[in-house]
Amino acid sequence: MQTTVVALLLTAAVLSAYGGGGSAPPPDSPPEEPPAPEVPVASRVACEALMSGATDMVWPNPTTVVDVATWHDASAATSTSAALPEHCEISGSIAKRTGIDGYPYEIKFRLRMPSEWNGRFFMEGGGGTNGSLSAAMGNIGGGQSANALSRNFATLATDGGHDNAVNNNPDALGTVSFGMDPQARLDMGYNSYDQATQAGKAAVAKFYGKPAEKSYFIGCSEGGREGMMLSQRFPSHYDGIVAGAPGYQLPKAGISGAWTTQSLAPAAVGVDAQGVPLINKAFSDPDLHLLSQAILGACDALDGLTDGIVENHQACQSQFDPATAANPATGEPLQCVGAKTATCLSATQVTAIKRAMAGPVDSAGTPLYNRWAWDPGMSGLNGTTYNQGWRSWWLGSYASSSNNAKRVNGFSARSWLVDFATPPEPIPLTQVAARMMNFNFDTDPPKIWAKSGPFTQSSMEWHGATSTDLTAFRDRGGKLMLYHGMSDAAFSALDTADYYKRLSTSMPGADEFARLFLVPGMNHCSGGPGMDRFDLLTPLVAWVERGKAPDQVSAWTGNPGYFGVSARSRPLCPYPQIARYKGSGDVNSEASFTCTVP
Repeated sequence: MQTTVVALLLTAAVLSAYGGGGSAPPPDSPPEEPPAPEVPVASRVACEALMSGATDMVWPNPTTVVDVATWHDASAATSTSAALPEHCEISGSIAKRTGIDGYPYEIKFRLRMPSEWNGRFFMEGGGGTNGSLSAAMGNIGGGQSANALSRNFATLATDGGHDNAVNNNPDALGTVSFGMDPQARLDMGYNSYDQATQAGKAAVAKFYGKPAEKSYFIGCSEGGREGMMLSQRFPSHYDGIVAGAPGYQLPKAGISGAWTTQSLAPAAVGVDAQGVPLINKAFSDPDLHLLSQAILGACDALDGLTDGIVENHQACQSQFDPATAANPATGEPLQCVGAKTATCLSATQVTAIKRAMAGPVDSAGTPLYNRWAWDPGMSGLNGTTYNQGWRSWWLGSYASSSNNAKRVNGFSARSWLVDFATPPEPIPLTQVAARMMNFNFDTDPPKIWAKSGPFTQSSMEWHGATSTDLTAFRDRGGKLMLYHGMSDAAFSALDTADYYKRLSTSMPGADEFARLFLVPGMNHCSGGPGMDRFDLLTPLVAWVERGKAPDQVSAWTGNPGYFGVSARSRPLCPYPQIARYKGSGDVNSEASFTCTVP
């Protein structure tokens, strides 16, 4: 009896060791693993855990692969860059595939996440035809050395779904050759930014243990178009968007490139190796400066102050005509009465520039794009150096022995042929300028609306960002800030102003969530004799998070030598207001100006 009790007690003890009441596990079962230590959020360990295969991270798109996860220590500021916080950098790709053109494609992205996070997500826009993955520091534009990462935003960038070093078919005009693949077009138009945003936000939520509180986007040029597109196609992705110099109907702007090329050709002097007129010889630097000075002579005082800036750009468009304007230095007509001299423009030059600036039309006179603004930023003289910003697009460098303008045979012209015409038109690079000279304004423009075979969306469908229905964006509290330099030669500032007017008509009270700031004298995104330095991120955040609408934006010139001063600042005013001198105070200080309707 005593032996039986002892045996039962031993059995109970063994069962107790395994939680009691059940059978003991088989002798070959492994012992239970201790629980994994919790990964601290926003840490080096959390950063490395985002590497593909390192954790059970679930991405919105299962084809997402992260191949770099690196921890960076804080770095000090330099003379040209802001101090950076310690942060995690990851980079990877989405949707690797082979295109119908036989080239490999993938949507690359890079994301940086600071350990001391401000709770905000930021994406920077691309430029040109994209195809290059930036450092993703969070470029905020406006010539600022500070970036979003330096302000403790999590920052994202993408290459737009193609790589210029890889997708570079010499038989299809090189770096624009992604247009030979239908999906690459869609990725460039809208899909890559959606996919990268979803991936970036998922990584942020995993890294910090919570999602971003607010999200922001800033871009200029192609990046500006991306911002407008996001407000229209993906209104829930970003709370605040800055869209600068937006190519929101870029396929039409490409048509305008052929128009300006053909318009300026009669004034060209000489031909290139292919027999194409040398468009860069149509106006010398001094010739273009004559035009700029004549615009100032006619329009500078329209805003109440003669200061080298045309603030009242609306009045200037009806006031200025190079055929009747004067050279303010001589008082003589800008258009030569007799032979061409250094103080006047030939009748051929005047006719050429007037036709170019009027914008393209077909044979029935139907506009195919917009007009261009007469603005002194078309040239400018800083000491002895002429501003090249405007002419680099339409004319090219005067000293060159061959055509070299972006709109004549540069990437702008090439992109229209391969990326926006449907079907694509791959031709030898040496024939691009001739193709622009032979562009037919009746039969070629419809190609931006065409579909063909695997190209099931026209370029205006996949790349255009023309919708004025921003209801979903507005209703969730979204805020949009547009800006555009009046002397932009890539996209017409008047076209962006027209979009804003259409938006205001379509959505009364649009200024409660969208505002446009035109920048006199500024070229494409920056440069020129204008106030091209400004910070739009700060007022955007204030508008989104505190409801403080931007009634004006502080701006200053990056090149005060254009005005013969050491510094100059002005307010940028919400359209249609302009900056007007108060009548007293320093004319080089924004404090002496107020925003008012002209």
